[in-house]
Amino acid sequence: MTVLFLIITIILFVGIDWIVRSLKAGRAMPLAPIAPRAVQPGLQTAMPVRTPQGIFFARSHTWLNLFPSGKVRLGLDDFVGRMLDRPEIIFLKREGEHVKRGEPILVLLEGSRSLTVRAPLDGVVLTRNEELARNPSLLKEHLFSDGWAYAMKPDRPVDLREMLFGEETRTWMREEFRRLRDVFAGVGTDEKVVPALLQDGGAPVADALKQMDEQVWKRFEESFLSIQ
Repeated sequence: MTVLFLIITIILFVGIDWIVRSLKAGRAMPLAPIAPRAVQPGLQTAMPVRTPQGIFFARSHTWLNLFPSGKVRLGLDDFVGRMLDRPEIIFLKREGEHVKRGEPILVLLEGSRSLTVRAPLDGVVLTRNEELARNPSLLKEHLFSDGWAYAMKPDRPVDLREMLFGEETRTWMREEFRRLRDVFAGVGTDEKVVPALLQDGGAPVADALKQMDEQVWKRFEESFLSIQ
């Protein structure tokens, strides 16, 4: 009787194992490809603005990725980066330097015009990403992985609580698009030019700022890159 019970138990476990493996195999089966949705012609050149989960955003248009060690990687966000073509990136801080919130840390040069990016928090520069200066296309291709500018040790990690996160970031970004339209239209720019630089929803087309004059660059920096 004991032997029979043992055999039945083994068969039972083998059967359960087979069922579990079959279910797993079923979930792993590739799904039929989904046909891509048609894109409206007017939206094909719209600037994609990436706001991934797990990333903090400052209202001065920088992003911060927090590591378990307490350090952060800091970079320029997609709202600004996608409006430029291939900017020359100039680092203003060196390893070991202490940075105060609001201090200039980067300069972006596009031809004869420039934008100054400011630190969103106090901290010490641990290292800077020299590859970003050599390859500015990282801003567009690998922004949140290889496109960072500085690694820093914040003086007060709790300052990250003041940053935007998750859905709050996306709500804020939509408002920034609205403000951008006002900036483009409010500096004497030909009204016929503005719609060509902004797609549905207010998202700027790629390299939009490159097409604007120095007055617009100055107002853009004051409106979007300043520290409140």
